[in-house]
Amino acid sequence: MVKDETTPIQSEDEDEGDTGTKKGVDIPIESAELQRAYKQSGLTAADLAAATGISVGAVRIALAGIRYYKGEPRTTHPPDETLAKLASVLGIDANMLRGFGRERAAAIMADVETAAVDLQAPAAIAGRQALAKQVLGVFSTDELEAEVKRRRMAERED
Repeated sequence: MVKDETTPIQSEDEDEGDTGTKKGVDIPIESAELQRAYKQSGLTAADLAAATGISVGAVRIALAGIRYYKGEPRTTHPPDETLAKLASVLGIDANMLRGFGRERAAAIMADVETAAVDLQAPAAIAGRQALAKQVLGVFSTDELEAEVKRRRMAERED
């Protein structure tokens, strides 16, 4: 049974983190923790979906803790298996899930299969993008074209 525990109430307009009330709906504490770990990971919802075998929509609902019914937002607790898979990929400990009253999800974590996700990859990609912007900002288009041409000719000579 899911413990009906939500995070402290907060106005939607306040920007103090991922806990509280969004769109007038209390966010389940496990969704708030998933959201915190998700933002820290640098992964996308598509990355999580690929790693867990869960649809992108289901990932987003679990992270948000909100599901819409007839156009109205409603609090929703992620299903145990969904929570276990996402927690596993995001590095959330089973004991934390137990602390949220999600004993079944914690027990499932030992049996879930998820694809390996390199949590360093998003940081490396962002670093390469920043470096590329710096390089492109320093050199003119003519200089870059000349360098590409020089390297292609050097490859042909090898």
